[in-house]
Amino acid sequence: MDRKKLLLVGSGGQPFREYALAAISERVDVILVEGREPSWQKPYVKGFHHIDPEDAEKLLAVARAEAPDGVLTYDEALVEPTAELGRALGVPHTDPAAVRRCKDKSALRACLAEAGLGPVRFAVAHDVDTARRAAADIGYPVVLKPRALGGSIGVVRVDGERELLEAFATAADARAGDGTVSRLEGVLIEEYLDGPEYSADCATWQGVTVPLVVAEKTVGFAPYFEELGHVVPAAPREGLDEALAMVVAAHEAAGLDHLVTHTEFRLTSRGPRIIEINVRLGGGLIPHLGALAQGVDLAGASADIAVGREPDLSGDGTGVAAISMIYPKEDLRVDRVRLAREHDAYPGLDRFVAFLPAGTEVRLPPRGFLSRVAFAVVGGADREECLERRRAVEADVVIEGEPLSAL
Repeated sequence: MDRKKLLLVGSGGQPFREYALAAISERVDVILVEGREPSWQKPYVKGFHHIDPEDAEKLLAVARAEAPDGVLTYDEALVEPTAELGRALGVPHTDPAAVRRCKDKSALRACLAEAGLGPVRFAVAHDVDTARRAAADIGYPVVLKPRALGGSIGVVRVDGERELLEAFATAADARAGDGTVSRLEGVLIEEYLDGPEYSADCATWQGVTVPLVVAEKTVGFAPYFEELGHVVPAAPREGLDEALAMVVAAHEAAGLDHLVTHTEFRLTSRGPRIIEINVRLGGGLIPHLGALAQGVDLAGASADIAVGREPDLSGDGTGVAAISMIYPKEDLRVDRVRLAREHDAYPGLDRFVAFLPAGTEVRLPPRGFLSRVAFAVVGGADREECLERRRAVEADVVIEGEPLSAL
């Protein structure tokens, strides 16, 4: 396989993205553009440019000097500038308009409704009075969310009008831990989708979309939607095949091509409904679960697609893999997170990672989102064995720290 040059825009955090950078570097020579000096990334890259990746002029200058065969990002905040960069360079890329369509959750809702793909009642509100009227028209319960923010940050279910004011403020003022806010004003209000939640990581190559890794999702901290864990592959269930066919059709309707995506959906009482399409490699180590359980290399496929090479979408695994996100029971200043025993005492434990520096203050929703302090990935020969192993690890997690209520 000939080595091609890939300009990677942003590398993400080591705990959640090192597996991806490692897999990508096996397929291509990586030139990294990053707003900070590299550390853990060094073994995986052939070159590096320390610039603000959101500075379009500097990014284009670096890219033209490097003359890569393709560009790629798996950073949610950088998908639009990376698509624009690909178009400017004339390398394989996703249509920037399609990327914007998916980034704007209201625009995607309108697109799917027009295509007749599981329409969901929705509205965009810029003030509480408009939100109140929209919610009444849609019918409670409703879900409020920022129009362009990931990780379920600021997403909240509202069961009645008296809860709306606080929920609107939560969605309107939501920001990620690094301070990132929605780039689009207004709050999306949509009907609540009942039923179990799933995700499908897909590869789209030359107009053909293939779902590769289908995960069951567990959410918690109601009325919020923190992602607590995932299991790959999803167990067979009525309606799942119909949902995956809808996911494929939604990619075509949205105009997506030449990329790897992460789509979230629910099997509702009215049939499958898409929640959102993320135009990047999935988060939460779901692609790693796919590699561990099924032998599917989504990260490698994303690199191949980016440089215009047909991706290898095969997988020969028959196991099951799962991840558990570890949360404290209350707002906490974290000192240490560990397992009660050594790593090798837990059968099937692929990795246990505690990633917060000592002294970090963690707040649960709605005071904070993505309030994880660690994660555990386990594998097994079948579903029962995998989930049993995950429960054993979860039971042995020790979180040391001081409750913020006591400070």
